[in-house]
Amino acid sequence: MNSVADLDPRRDMGLIRERIENALSSGKTVTDILQDLATRNPIALADLVVGPKAPTHPAWVRAAIDVIDVLEGSLAPNGLYRRLVSLSPETNIEVLSVAARRHPSASWLIELSRHVEGQQAGLTHLLASVGHPAFAQNCWEHAAAGHLPGLIAVAEETGCPEPAAALAAQGHIDAAALALVCALRRSHESPVVAMTAAAWGPDLEVVLLKTLPHLRSRAVAETLREHTRGYPGFFSLLETVIRAMVQT
Repeated sequence: MNSVADLDPRRDMGLIRERIENALSSGKTVTDILQDLATRNPIALADLVVGPKAPTHPAWVRAAIDVIDVLEGSLAPNGLYRRLVSLSPETNIEVLSVAARRHPSASWLIELSRHVEGQQAGLTHLLASVGHPAFAQNCWEHAAAGHLPGLIAVAEETGCPEPAAALAAQGHIDAAALALVCALRRSHESPVVAMTAAAWGPDLEVVLLKTLPHLRSRAVAETLREHTRGYPGFFSLLETVIRAMVQT
């Protein structure tokens, strides 16, 4: 039996809070307490987790994640995850990861990503939504929010073409070019040139020219050449660059 099983959440909330604080301060688990309250009184559980007196402790947040289904039944996800993030900086990425997996198309994740990840904003959200119908739109929204390093990191890790296309569509030409190269470095078959052209427009050479400083590998440069045969000016220039490169 857990330490609050003998208490009534409607009558003994003060004592419940005290026992929870004691358990946290002594390093004891509180997961069983939250699971018990989730069964007996979900409203009381929600108040304990997001209310003004919620414990600010990483173990508390992790225990709350274990009953996230019940919490989302009582609380709006946007406010719930914002509150969990505010309770413990140590668990922010864990909270963001759960939010992104459960709500991959949620627009409020754009701001929450910036708050949690800073310069790498978008990385967790986008990796969680790869393969989801909302992935392309998420890339566009993060690009519009200026989350350039996160989008580039996603292109590097996945080879997906959407980050480069989104960056180009939002006018971030240098970042789009780098994301394009990163995508091809990860996957030589990535349709990143075609998708970026669809987002940017027919005169893609403006973007392609920006890729040249990022071509550190002859193999990647040759891959890019294969994808840019439809751009004769850039294609010719790239052949010259490749001939001057050391085989890597």
